Amino acid sequence: MQASTTLSRTLVAITFVAGWLTFATPTAAQTPTLFSTTEFDETNGRAYGINNIGQVIGYASTEGTNHSFHWLNEVATDLHGTVHFSLDQIFTANYSEAYAISNGGQIVGTARTVIDCGDEMWTISNAFLLRPGVLSDLGTPFPGDALTNFWTFGNPCFAHDSAATDVSNANHVVGWADVDGGGTVHAFLVTPVNGVWFVDADADFVNDIMIDLGTLDNLSVVSSATAVNDNGVVTGYSYISDQNTFNAQSSFHAFRVAPQGGQWFVDANADNVNDLMQDIGTLGGNNSWGRDINNAGQIVGESTTATRNTHAFLWENGTMTDLGTLGGANSSASAINEDGIIVGWAENENGERRAAIWINGEISDLNDMLLAQQKVKSDLMEARDINDDNEIVGWGDESTILKAYLLKVATDAQIAEHESLVEQRNDSGGSSGGSNDDGRSGGSSDLTPIGSEPGTGGTNQVPAQTGSETDGNVVTGGGSGGATGPNFGLCGAGSGFAMTLTLAGLLGLRGATRRRN
Repeated sequence: MQASTTLSRTLVAITFVAGWLTFATPTAAQTPTLFSTTEFDETNGRAYGINNIGQVIGYASTEGTNHSFHWLNEVATDLHGTVHFSLDQIFTANYSEAYAISNGGQIVGTARTVIDCGDEMWTISNAFLLRPGVLSDLGTPFPGDALTNFWTFGNPCFAHDSAATDVSNANHVVGWADVDGGGTVHAFLVTPVNGVWFVDADADFVNDIMIDLGTLDNLSVVSSATAVNDNGVVTGYSYISDQNTFNAQSSFHAFRVAPQGGQWFVDANADNVNDLMQDIGTLGGNNSWGRDINNAGQIVGESTTATRNTHAFLWENGTMTDLGTLGGANSSASAINEDGIIVGWAENENGERRAAIWINGEISDLNDMLLAQQKVKSDLMEARDINDDNEIVGWGDESTILKAYLLKVATDAQIAEHESLVEQRNDSGGSSGGSNDDGRSGGSSDLTPIGSEPGTGGTNQVPAQTGSETDGNVVTGGGSGGATGPNFGLCGAGSGFAMTLTLAGLLGLRGATRRRN
């Protein structure tokens, strides 16, 4: 039976690699007006990232636990069925979520493992990198560096958790990691040394080449990196101190770190603050969060406003621009491609969360840009990523079940058929508003970077979310079954404070994973 299982897993892995390495030549992107839609069959799933090859990654719930998934040409692969997750001894707790993929197919995310801490066994979540370039060792029981655990900034029995949130096409990986057991969490960046992603010369489980990006001031203990471009410029958020109340966790601001001379951390005056970490401000409120950055250096994310609503923003050349909403109170921008097209979510006038796109500064509801000839079961709630062919991934709500989706720019033939159907409907007095008109909504979220992917894996006392991703006043778990962040409140946030909690993995899988087995 064991030999049969090993052979089965190896065949799955070979099938996966064959698809993984089938690289197509990207076509020239066209400005989208309508989209064709693919909903992935896996239930309770989210699509977090797409590269320029059209490879999609995210997670799907499998037998009550989350597994990282890879989709290509509508073929789904459970990464836990590949040799690197199934045969290695790195991640042993049968749980992972994938958050980003490079054009070379390198996948990053977080996965759970069990560690022996003397008298107790602990389940923790650690950042991983899965590399397709070294999949030639499929038949060996120890795949080596093909699957890397980045661990944290300290002994894993005290500094438990980490997550890798983005990977550039130039081999930069960013994310967040525990520094110690006292609630100190810092943004990190790793680049390989001689092709190796983990170096531990003194065998203390700390990655010697993991760079601590620090925080915006020396009173703060929390920061997280969200995205990195091919030039190594990083964005994310850092808590900042309120000098009036001396509260080190009063608010958080989006940051930008541009390397200088191959360095990402410089502290010329020895004040324990990264001189390269630039505060890019807010839209008039207390908080902001950088979510993505393209190679032109444009940063998108969300920020509170003076009225304590949350709005998507675009930052470039020192200026933060409010991108507005679909008529409701809140919005968030999650990704921007090289042409400056932005995707995310926004609330409409009914307070419903809708997947949104910004083209030349104009916002549209993606649900209104779907082909009339396609039957789509889900309301598209969130657009998470967009590639340079304007292909978009995210998730929708189908009767309270999350469904991952992929949107592709409609062809001329599809557009012609769409226009013909719309004309027929108009002539017969029918509706031309598309196929998602049953009024289902996705809800909105209060923003806190801690415990960012709500689910069912644990609890974290932070401001409550609304909609389908809540559990009273307790944010639960990462994804649908992950763990939560450390118990840092949002001091000074206020009852009207609203921002999205849906950034993949940013502190979303910590806290409750630190549990005894």
